[in-house]
Amino acid sequence: MRQSLWLAQWSQFIQVIWNWLSRSAQYWLARFKSPQESTDYLTWKHQFLQKRLRLGLWLALFWHLIVSADGLHSVLFEFERLRAIALNSYGDAGIAAQWRGASIVYYVVANVLILACLIGQKTTWGRRYPEALFLLFACSLSNLVHIIFTFFSLPETPNPLLFLIIAILVPVHWRLHLIYQALSIAYYAIFYPITGVATLEYAKIYDLYSGEIIIQLACACSVSILSVYLYERLKRSEFEANRQLRIFLHSVSHDLQTPVVGSSIVLKSLLDKATNEDDKLVIKRSTIERLLQGSNHQLALINSLLEAYTAETQGIILHCQPTRLKPLVDSVLIDLSHSLTKKRIQLINHITDDLPIVNADANQLWRVFRAC
Repeated sequence: MRQSLWLAQWSQFIQVIWNWLSRSAQYWLARFKSPQESTDYLTWKHQFLQKRLRLGLWLALFWHLIVSADGLHSVLFEFERLRAIALNSYGDAGIAAQWRGASIVYYVVANVLILACLIGQKTTWGRRYPEALFLLFACSLSNLVHIIFTFFSLPETPNPLLFLIIAILVPVHWRLHLIYQALSIAYYAIFYPITGVATLEYAKIYDLYSGEIIIQLACACSVSILSVYLYERLKRSEFEANRQLRIFLHSVSHDLQTPVVGSSIVLKSLLDKATNEDDKLVIKRSTIERLLQGSNHQLALINSLLEAYTAETQGIILHCQPTRLKPLVDSVLIDLSHSLTKKRIQLINHITDDLPIVNADANQLWRVFRAC
């Protein structure tokens, strides 16, 4: 009896933990899930990646040529000094020969790959798929040295500064940054021990897996990826705000156009009428009421421009009052009469006078009926 009670409590505890983990996972997945990206934003991101990739390739070629010249000079013309450094630091002068061979191959291959990326970004394929070209470029800077030095039995630790530099040059596509950084760290943490390059003796000699190196890598990776992610999020919000602003301006200009056109039509029809001997126009009261109604609509719509600034934080402010739908719809149809006639559209109004009075914002209802 006691054992079954204990099992039931333990099962209930596991169920609670599992539900909490599921909710937490869903929450964080929803947070990191990319929202719907607009076409303007995707176009900008594609073009921005192309420009920054071109800049990064030229900078990488310039500085890599300088570093290559200095490194080749050291391994070719200062080899004895290199042997002395290897003997003092690692207790084995033979490591200098391995350094020399690995360095020569790396400098040549890295410069060739950067040149190939520069040529590739000018091709149709490179302009169409800059993401693949970026991965090749980033891996040639961060992963190539590990691969080449492995053939010479020389383990190398990833360079945290390189992760930050690439994130500054190309602050978009945080997933691509995550991919090449994960490849570099996985090669360093998994492939070295599997191939036997990072034996216990070598790991101690080269200080491969010290706490300082691991902390530096974790800090550089998290900061670079988070900065790229936040920059993309900021630009996405900026493009979304601009899109909403364009929609708002189009809606307001469309709404303001209707009463202006209606007033212009009324005034034009008055001028076309015959005048009396004193060159005076006889205007009906209903005509003046229509002009006044159009002016009131214009004022209400202009006031909605001011309310739009507070709509983001306070929501839409409604000025509700008892309103009859029949006169409101009739005023909309009067404003639209010219457009309907011009487009040869016949509209039948089935809204009757016996509808109950509603408590609503007449201006917002007018905009809704006008949009329909």
